[in-house]
Amino acid sequence: MTTRRRRLLGATALVALVAMLPFVAALATMRLAERPEAVLGPVDGLPPEVAPGPGCIARGPEPVDARTDLVPVVPPGARVGSSTVLRCPAAFDGLEVTFVGEVVGDVLPRRGGAWVLVNDDAYALTTGPLPGHRTFAGSNSGLAVWLPDPLVDGLSEPGRPGRRGDVVVVTGRIVRVDPDDSGGLTLRAETVRIAAPGTDVATPLDVPLVLLALVLLALAGAVRLRRR
Repeated sequence: MTTRRRRLLGATALVALVAMLPFVAALATMRLAERPEAVLGPVDGLPPEVAPGPGCIARGPEPVDARTDLVPVVPPGARVGSSTVLRCPAAFDGLEVTFVGEVVGDVLPRRGGAWVLVNDDAYALTTGPLPGHRTFAGSNSGLAVWLPDPLVDGLSEPGRPGRRGDVVVVTGRIVRVDPDDSGGLTLRAETVRIAAPGTDVATPLDVPLVLLALVLLALAGAVRLRRR
């Protein structure tokens, strides 16, 4: 290929690329504007959640760690969120609580039961998994939960991208430093109730992205034909 032909080919590709820019910008704008809402919606019939407080509230002026010197406010029948517990784990150490969330990740069997991660973020209880929509609602959050053998039965496949796992209502005791979980904070479950069974969530077709891919494919084909 001569230098003149190479320059002509490069100029043709550059002109085609510049001509495509408005079309690509329009597709990008369309994609951002097309934000499908969550298809699952919030889970109904859950106990009311305790509003998260500012953290540990000590009775005295000095910093304390003992639960007896802290004031956890949990009305009877209410549930606590993971953020509330993690803000002041000492206040909840040994307390029996109600916790609600989605079983996600993997079920890790151990002798006498299994470990699961139960998330109580917006994706678990309100909007559903993110791939099913583009409604961003912060980061993931939850608690590690120990389920004795009888409580593991009946759980379906845990949640993942494209699937919401079982939403469970767990009652149990908080263990601030659990030796069976390498010293992590855990919830030792005593009862488990499935509030919403697991379900698969279809990922919506990204039409603007498909159109963009077709345009780029057509451009590549045109360049290839020009070279021939």
